[in-house]
Amino acid sequence: MRRIAIAAIPVLALLLVPGGVNAAHTRRKTPAKCTQVHARLITADGQAQVYEATEPEAFPEYLGVWGCAYGHKRPFFLGPLPYGSSSNSSAGVEHETLAGPIVAYEEYYSAGPRSGSAEWHVVVRDLRTGRVLHRVPTGAPLEPKPGYVGVGNVVSIVVKSDGAVAWLADDYERSGTAHGTEYIDVYAVDKSGTRLLAAGTEIDPSSLALSVGGSNIGQGSRTAPGSTLYWTQGGQPMSASLN
Repeated sequence: MRRIAIAAIPVLALLLVPGGVNAAHTRRKTPAKCTQVHARLITADGQAQVYEATEPEAFPEYLGVWGCAYGHKRPFFLGPLPYGSSSNSSAGVEHETLAGPIVAYEEYYSAGPRSGSAEWHVVVRDLRTGRVLHRVPTGAPLEPKPGYVGVGNVVSIVVKSDGAVAWLADDYERSGTAHGTEYIDVYAVDKSGTRLLAAGTEIDPSSLALSVGGSNIGQGSRTAPGSTLYWTQGGQPMSASLN
Protein backbone atom coordinates (compact mmCIF):
# COMPACT_ATOMS: atom_id res chain seq x y z
CA MET A 1 0.00 0.00 0.00
CA ARG A 2 1.50 3.27 -1.09
CA ARG A 3 1.55 6.07 1.47
CA ILE A 4 1.53 9.71 0.38
CA ALA A 5 2.98 12.77 2.01
CA ILE A 6 0.52 14.77 4.09
CA ALA A 7 0.60 18.52 4.47
CA ALA A 8 -0.79 20.56 7.34
CA ILE A 9 -3.71 22.82 6.41
CA PRO A 10 -2.81 26.43 5.62
CA VAL A 11 -4.59 29.00 7.75
CA LEU A 12 -7.61 29.63 5.54
CA ALA A 13 -11.24 30.49 5.96
CA LEU A 14 -12.69 27.35 4.39
CA LEU A 15 -16.17 25.92 4.58
CA LEU A 16 -16.10 22.22 5.42
CA VAL A 17 -18.65 19.45 5.15
CA PRO A 18 -18.17 16.93 8.00
CA GLY A 19 -18.37 13.31 6.93
CA GLY A 20 -20.93 12.49 9.57
CA VAL A 21 -23.47 15.18 8.69
CA ASN A 22 -24.85 13.77 5.45
CA ALA A 23 -24.41 10.22 6.66
CA ALA A 24 -26.46 10.69 9.81
CA HIS A 25 -29.48 8.39 9.89
CA THR A 26 -32.04 11.11 10.46
CA ARG A 27 -35.38 9.33 10.54
CA ARG A 28 -38.14 11.63 9.32
CA LYS A 29 -40.98 11.53 6.85
CA THR A 30 -39.73 11.40 3.30
CA PRO A 31 -40.54 14.11 0.72
CA ALA A 32 -42.56 12.65 -2.16
CA LYS A 33 -39.74 12.75 -4.71
CA CYS A 34 -39.35 9.03 -5.32
CA THR A 35 -41.95 6.79 -6.89
CA GLN A 36 -41.56 3.95 -4.40
CA VAL A 37 -43.75 3.89 -1.29
CA HIS A 38 -41.38 4.08 1.65
CA ALA A 39 -41.22 4.57 5.37
CA ARG A 40 -38.37 6.77 6.57
CA LEU A 41 -35.82 9.11 5.08
CA ILE A 42 -32.16 8.40 5.83
CA THR A 43 -30.52 11.28 3.94
CA ALA A 44 -31.32 13.58 1.01
CA ASP A 45 -29.98 16.47 -1.02
CA GLY A 46 -31.29 18.51 -3.94
CA GLN A 47 -30.83 15.70 -6.47
CA ALA A 48 -31.39 12.39 -4.68
CA GLN A 49 -32.44 10.66 -1.51
CA VAL A 50 -31.79 7.46 0.43
CA TYR A 51 -34.61 5.89 2.44
CA GLU A 52 -36.01 2.77 4.10
CA ALA A 53 -38.57 0.74 2.16
CA THR A 54 -39.81 -2.80 1.65
CA GLU A 55 -39.64 -4.87 -1.51
CA PRO A 56 -43.39 -5.45 -1.97
CA GLU A 57 -43.06 -8.27 -4.52
CA ALA A 58 -40.24 -10.30 -2.94
CA PHE A 59 -39.88 -9.42 0.76
CA PRO A 60 -42.79 -7.21 1.88
CA GLU A 61 -42.07 -7.91 5.56
CA TYR A 62 -38.43 -6.69 5.50
CA LEU A 63 -37.16 -3.13 5.34
CA GLY A 64 -34.14 -2.40 3.19
CA VAL A 65 -32.17 0.68 2.13
CA TRP A 66 -32.99 2.22 -1.25
CA GLY A 67 -31.84 5.25 -3.21
CA CYS A 68 -33.23 7.25 -6.11
CA ALA A 69 -32.26 10.27 -8.19
CA TYR A 70 -35.00 12.84 -8.72
CA GLY A 71 -36.47 12.73 -12.22
CA HIS A 72 -35.55 9.06 -12.64
CA LYS A 73 -38.35 6.58 -12.08
CA ARG A 74 -36.35 3.58 -10.94
CA PRO A 75 -35.10 3.32 -7.34
CA PHE A 76 -32.13 1.09 -6.54
CA PHE A 77 -31.73 -1.35 -3.67
CA LEU A 78 -28.51 -0.62 -1.75
CA GLY A 79 -28.74 -3.37 0.87
CA PRO A 80 -30.48 -4.52 4.03
CA LEU A 81 -30.93 -2.40 7.11
CA PRO A 82 -28.26 -3.34 9.66
CA TYR A 83 -29.19 -6.46 11.62
CA GLY A 84 -27.54 -8.91 14.00
CA SER A 85 -25.07 -8.39 16.83
CA SER A 86 -21.39 -8.79 17.66
CA SER A 87 -22.04 -12.30 18.97
CA ASN A 88 -24.08 -13.48 15.96
CA SER A 89 -24.13 -12.98 12.22
CA SER A 90 -24.68 -9.39 11.12
CA ALA A 91 -24.94 -7.48 7.86
CA GLY A 92 -26.24 -4.29 6.35
CA VAL A 93 -25.40 -0.93 4.82
CA GLU A 94 -24.58 2.19 6.83
CA HIS A 95 -23.02 5.67 6.63
CA GLU A 96 -24.98 6.59 3.49
CA THR A 97 -23.68 9.90 2.12
CA LEU A 98 -24.85 11.83 -0.97
CA ALA A 99 -23.12 14.19 -3.39
CA GLY A 100 -25.89 15.00 -5.85
CA PRO A 101 -27.02 11.70 -7.43
CA ILE A 102 -23.87 9.88 -6.23
CA VAL A 103 -24.19 7.84 -3.04
CA ALA A 104 -21.41 6.29 -0.95
CA TYR A 105 -21.93 3.82 1.88
CA GLU A 106 -20.45 0.95 3.85
CA GLU A 107 -21.53 -2.59 3.04
CA TYR A 108 -20.62 -5.23 5.63
CA TYR A 109 -21.23 -8.85 6.52
CA SER A 110 -20.03 -11.02 9.39
CA ALA A 111 -20.97 -14.63 10.03
CA GLY A 112 -20.08 -14.24 13.72
CA PRO A 113 -16.85 -14.04 15.76
CA ARG A 114 -16.19 -17.79 15.59
CA SER A 115 -17.00 -18.23 11.92
CA GLY A 116 -13.76 -16.87 10.48
CA SER A 117 -15.67 -14.84 7.91
CA ALA A 118 -16.26 -11.07 7.68
CA GLU A 119 -16.27 -8.50 4.89
CA TRP A 120 -16.31 -4.69 4.92
CA HIS A 121 -16.57 -2.70 1.70
CA VAL A 122 -17.04 0.93 0.66
CA VAL A 123 -19.45 1.27 -2.27
CA VAL A 124 -20.08 4.27 -4.53
CA ARG A 125 -23.08 4.20 -6.90
CA ASP A 126 -24.73 6.50 -9.39
CA LEU A 127 -28.42 6.63 -8.48
CA ARG A 128 -29.37 7.76 -11.98
CA THR A 129 -28.32 4.45 -13.49
CA GLY A 130 -27.54 2.16 -10.57
CA ARG A 131 -23.98 1.77 -11.84
CA VAL A 132 -21.40 0.84 -9.19
CA LEU A 133 -18.48 3.26 -9.57
CA HIS A 134 -16.37 1.73 -6.78
CA ARG A 135 -16.63 -1.27 -4.49
CA VAL A 136 -13.44 -1.64 -2.50
CA PRO A 137 -12.41 -3.19 0.84
CA THR A 138 -12.22 -0.75 3.75
CA GLY A 139 -8.47 -1.31 3.87
CA ALA A 140 -5.58 -3.75 3.71
CA PRO A 141 -4.98 -5.78 6.92
CA LEU A 142 -1.51 -6.37 8.32
CA GLU A 143 -1.89 -10.13 7.90
CA PRO A 144 -4.54 -11.12 5.35
CA LYS A 145 -6.69 -14.02 6.50
CA PRO A 146 -8.90 -16.32 4.41
CA GLY A 147 -12.53 -15.25 4.72
CA TYR A 148 -11.73 -11.68 5.80
CA VAL A 149 -11.96 -8.68 3.48
CA GLY A 150 -11.17 -5.14 4.65
CA VAL A 151 -9.78 -3.86 7.94
CA GLY A 152 -13.04 -3.23 9.81
CA ASN A 153 -16.06 -0.98 10.00
CA VAL A 154 -16.25 2.47 8.47
CA VAL A 155 -16.37 5.39 10.92
CA SER A 156 -17.28 8.13 8.41
CA ILE A 157 -17.39 8.73 4.64
CA VAL A 158 -17.21 11.75 2.34
CA VAL A 159 -17.86 11.57 -1.40
CA LYS A 160 -17.61 13.88 -4.39
CA SER A 161 -20.07 14.19 -7.27
CA ASP A 162 -17.51 12.59 -9.63
CA GLY A 163 -17.39 9.45 -7.44
CA ALA A 164 -14.11 10.13 -5.62
CA VAL A 165 -14.52 8.94 -2.04
CA ALA A 166 -12.63 8.94 1.26
CA TRP A 167 -13.34 7.30 4.58
CA LEU A 168 -12.09 6.55 8.07
CA ALA A 169 -11.98 2.88 9.06
CA ASP A 170 -11.66 1.35 12.52
CA ASP A 171 -8.75 -1.02 11.92
CA TYR A 172 -9.72 -3.96 14.15
CA GLU A 173 -6.38 -5.78 13.84
CA ARG A 174 -4.22 -2.78 14.73
CA SER A 175 -6.67 -1.61 17.39
CA GLY A 176 -6.21 -4.98 19.06
CA THR A 177 -2.48 -4.34 19.41
CA ALA A 178 -2.91 -0.72 20.54
CA HIS A 179 -3.91 -1.57 24.13
CA GLY A 180 -7.61 -0.94 23.55
CA THR A 181 -7.10 2.38 21.75
CA GLU A 182 -9.04 2.88 18.51
CA TYR A 183 -6.66 2.73 15.55
CA ILE A 184 -8.02 4.69 12.57
CA ASP A 185 -7.02 4.43 8.91
CA VAL A 186 -7.68 7.25 6.42
CA TYR A 187 -8.29 5.92 2.89
CA ALA A 188 -9.23 7.51 -0.43
CA VAL A 189 -10.20 6.29 -3.89
CA ASP A 190 -9.93 8.72 -6.80
CA LYS A 191 -8.19 9.04 -10.17
CA SER A 192 -4.91 8.05 -8.48
CA GLY A 193 -6.35 4.74 -7.30
CA THR A 194 -6.78 3.48 -3.74
CA ARG A 195 -4.50 5.19 -1.22
CA LEU A 196 -3.80 4.94 2.49
CA LEU A 197 -3.40 8.59 3.51
CA ALA A 198 -2.76 8.26 7.23
CA ALA A 199 -3.15 5.84 10.13
CA GLY A 200 -2.79 5.83 13.89
CA THR A 201 -4.40 6.13 17.29
CA GLU A 202 -4.30 9.95 17.26
CA ILE A 203 -6.76 10.48 14.38
CA ASP A 204 -9.99 12.15 15.47
CA PRO A 205 -12.78 9.83 14.20
CA SER A 206 -15.19 12.78 13.84
CA SER A 207 -12.82 15.04 11.91
CA LEU A 208 -13.16 13.88 8.27
CA ALA A 209 -14.33 16.74 6.03
CA LEU A 210 -14.28 17.90 2.43
CA SER A 211 -13.83 21.44 1.14
CA VAL A 212 -16.87 22.91 -0.60
CA GLY A 213 -15.34 26.05 -2.13
CA GLY A 214 -12.20 26.97 -4.06
CA SER A 215 -9.63 28.78 -1.94
CA ASN A 216 -6.16 30.13 -2.63
CA ILE A 217 -3.54 27.82 -1.14
CA GLY A 218 -0.45 29.49 -2.56
CA GLN A 219 0.78 31.96 -5.11
CA GLY A 220 -0.67 31.10 -8.51
CA SER A 221 -2.58 28.07 -7.23
CA ARG A 222 -6.18 27.41 -6.40
CA THR A 223 -8.13 24.39 -5.22
CA ALA A 224 -11.07 23.11 -7.22
CA PRO A 225 -14.36 22.99 -5.30
CA GLY A 226 -14.47 19.96 -3.08
CA SER A 227 -10.99 18.75 -4.04
CA THR A 228 -9.32 18.88 -0.61
CA LEU A 229 -9.79 16.36 2.17
CA TYR A 230 -9.22 17.28 5.83
CA TRP A 231 -8.85 15.43 9.11
CA THR A 232 -7.24 15.95 12.50
CA GLN A 233 -4.31 13.85 13.72
CA GLY A 234 -2.56 14.39 17.04
CA GLY A 235 -4.49 17.64 17.46
CA GLN A 236 -3.08 18.99 14.17
CA PRO A 237 -5.12 19.70 11.01
CA MET A 238 -4.03 17.59 8.03
CA SER A 239 -5.01 17.61 4.36
CA ALA A 240 -4.69 15.74 1.08
CA SER A 241 -6.01 16.16 -2.46
CA LEU A 242 -9.05 14.16 -3.56
CA ASN A 243 -9.15 14.33 -7.35
